[in-house]
Amino acid sequence: MADPILIWIVPTLAAAGDIEAGQLLWGSPDWIVPAAVIAIVISLLVIWNYAHRGTVVSVRVIAALLKLAAIILLATCLLQPLRSGTRPRPHANVLPILLDNSQSMRLKPAGSDETRSERVAALLDDDVPWLAQLEQTFDVRKYAFDARLEAIDHPDQMSADGYVSSLFGSLQSLAERFSDRPVGGVLLFTDGNLTDAPPADFDWGQLGFPIHAVLPDQDEDVRDLRIANVSVRQTDFESAPLTVRVAVDAVDLGATEAVVQLRDATTNEVVEEQTLTTGADGEAKEVRFQFRPKTSGVQFYVANVFRESDRASFEPPDPAEPSGSEAKGNPQSKQVTVLDEGNAIEQASSHSSHSDEATLVNNHQIVAVNRTSGPYRVLYVAGRPNWEFKFIRRALQEDAEVQLVGLLRIANKEAKFSFRDREVNETNPLFAGLGSDAEDAAAQYDEPVILRLGVNESEELSDGFPESAEELFGYHGVILDDIDPEFFSQDQMLLLRRFVATRGGGVLMLGGQEMFADKTFSDTPLGELSPLYTASGISRGRSGSFRLALTREGMLQPWVRLRDNELAERERIESMPLFSTLNSVGDIKPGASALATAESTDGQTAPALVAHRFGRGRAAAIPIADMWRWSMRRDDRDRDDPAQAWRQMTHWLVNEVPKRAELRVETSRDPSQPVTIVATARDEEYLPLDNAEVEFEITPLGGEPFTIAAQAHDSTAGEYVATYWSREPGGYRVTAIVTAADGTQVGTAKAGWVASSDAAEFQNLQINRELLERMTKQSGGELIREDQLDQFANDLPNRKVPVTETWVYPVWHHPWVMLMAMLCLCCEWGLRRWKGLA
Repeated sequence: MADPILIWIVPTLAAAGDIEAGQLLWGSPDWIVPAAVIAIVISLLVIWNYAHRGTVVSVRVIAALLKLAAIILLATCLLQPLRSGTRPRPHANVLPILLDNSQSMRLKPAGSDETRSERVAALLDDDVPWLAQLEQTFDVRKYAFDARLEAIDHPDQMSADGYVSSLFGSLQSLAERFSDRPVGGVLLFTDGNLTDAPPADFDWGQLGFPIHAVLPDQDEDVRDLRIANVSVRQTDFESAPLTVRVAVDAVDLGATEAVVQLRDATTNEVVEEQTLTTGADGEAKEVRFQFRPKTSGVQFYVANVFRESDRASFEPPDPAEPSGSEAKGNPQSKQVTVLDEGNAIEQASSHSSHSDEATLVNNHQIVAVNRTSGPYRVLYVAGRPNWEFKFIRRALQEDAEVQLVGLLRIANKEAKFSFRDREVNETNPLFAGLGSDAEDAAAQYDEPVILRLGVNESEELSDGFPESAEELFGYHGVILDDIDPEFFSQDQMLLLRRFVATRGGGVLMLGGQEMFADKTFSDTPLGELSPLYTASGISRGRSGSFRLALTREGMLQPWVRLRDNELAERERIESMPLFSTLNSVGDIKPGASALATAESTDGQTAPALVAHRFGRGRAAAIPIADMWRWSMRRDDRDRDDPAQAWRQMTHWLVNEVPKRAELRVETSRDPSQPVTIVATARDEEYLPLDNAEVEFEITPLGGEPFTIAAQAHDSTAGEYVATYWSREPGGYRVTAIVTAADGTQVGTAKAGWVASSDAAEFQNLQINRELLERMTKQSGGELIREDQLDQFANDLPNRKVPVTETWVYPVWHHPWVMLMAMLCLCCEWGLRRWKGLA
């Protein structure tokens, strides 16, 4: 067995030199006994010799120890001590260096002369020693990532112009690319603000390699004013159908005054400007814009936020200035979407020299608004002539989106058999004397007399209320006014039920003596469509004085209100005239909403406006039978209120009614993923249409249109899909052209979306230290400061890597072993000479 002294001294010497730590081996274990005997004998002789010398004891002890150390060291060499261990096999392990190439790397922290991208390029220069040291051991490969992963030779190839930071996807791509290769780790240079967030429960250790993230030496100070979020809400409130909410926050700017601006992206006109003061603690504040767009269809708006000192950067560009492509190389450039002669362009303007913001790129955001346009066709059916149709028709004449078609019964059918003189013809007397053509087309005695108003064709509604789905489904809404169920056949009432439940149309029931009347009404499909039960017993209605009042739920519905605040709405309600006729109705059906009530002078209340969903459509009922009294007022202040109410109610009735061709765009939270464009095609009965041909015409804002073909959905009948990668941020319009199998055009539909990858990229400008810490901890890596890269390069080969090789080094063969023995002997000899020992 080896001498314990030998086992102690060899590792000690190894640690003192340049020998790597490893396992201690003996090249000649058979020499252990002879070497030990020789060392012991010589040591005893040395001890005996110094024990009999007449000098100071301490000097003799030191001299003896020096000679014994040399003897033990030389004796150990007889055993041929070896050090063995493992180390990475040269260039067998891949070490990817992953560099962020997104636009957020263009930021200059406060007090710095370099952007983040420039600083990374300097760290990866060819002559840096830490990189050369890693390249000696590992297969170092450089990659840049933004929307996708791309191999590069040198950081100078990076332009830092990527619109997204697909960090999660890029690391997954690395894992797939090197799934059959050993990876020693990934060295990551990024700010950690990824745009493709992984699942909440994702463990970064699943990637299969450690991630080492490099951070700046000191925390960066980034000042920024930005748009945190933009949301759009569309309503049927005629005065302000569009509400745009812009949330603004500031980082390290304190309480500063900012201008929030909304521009029309078609005309580049300023819709509205508001001023706010940002919170000193960075809390987001919101600005709300309410306005009525001038046109329908797909529209784009640009929300800007800036301080007054930066206003020039957000004004329309001068045509004489260089275009965005010429100015794009400026790392401090800012992208602003503006319009020139109706076309959207991206203009890169220089960052204001007096601005202390890190970037202005996140100070603007585009928003798409799809205001569905008509024409919507509404069928008005009345059981008798009344004032209501006049005022509804007059109100909707001001609305270019709605076409009202009237079907008015002016006389009931008469008995089929009657005694007549031979000179009396069979034509209804109402048409007598109007000429032979009119008399030939007139209704017979046993048929009601019906007038058609606003029809497109001479044959439209010529036989009265539609009897086929093809004819009725051509309308989007139906208004029933003072009509009794006997007006319809059973098939027509079932067809009307299909119109609402299957086709998705809207039905509005207005009061009158024939409406909501006892079991005659409730036992028919009309009673099923109504959101109200009929009153018990036989009751045609009641007279009196009734004042209208909105319920809390009605006050929250924009299409019910006519004013933009509750106080003004209550004042309007109080100024309305009293109504004198109210249908007797029962309770409200489950799921229906009472939006208004009628209160009599004795304090009793009854439903005045009730609505509910029915299948795919909606139905509403107004039991008040004399709504026309409101329109008869001559008060100039609110003279247009009744017309506005009818227009808003009609738009609510038809705005969600499906069309034969419809289009929607499904966007992903990950801006690097494509959008999915889905078209829905239906036949004349609004059933799914198969075997159709669908094309999508896509027009980028300010670009040229192009066409892509859609494919039938794998599992949903009547749906056709296509995907599109919007590489650059901005607005996109898409038009679906649907053609049936026989070549007839089913229809067209339009939609739009905004690719806001730049908004996601600059959502947060500070380095996401929390995410990087989680990544490195879960994967087995570490956070490295830039000034620690040399130390990291020295230490990485000593860590666990997939592919290693065993090394064996002869300790005894190293020059310092002999030098150490000679040094001990020389010191012992010098000490003896100094003290006069023989």
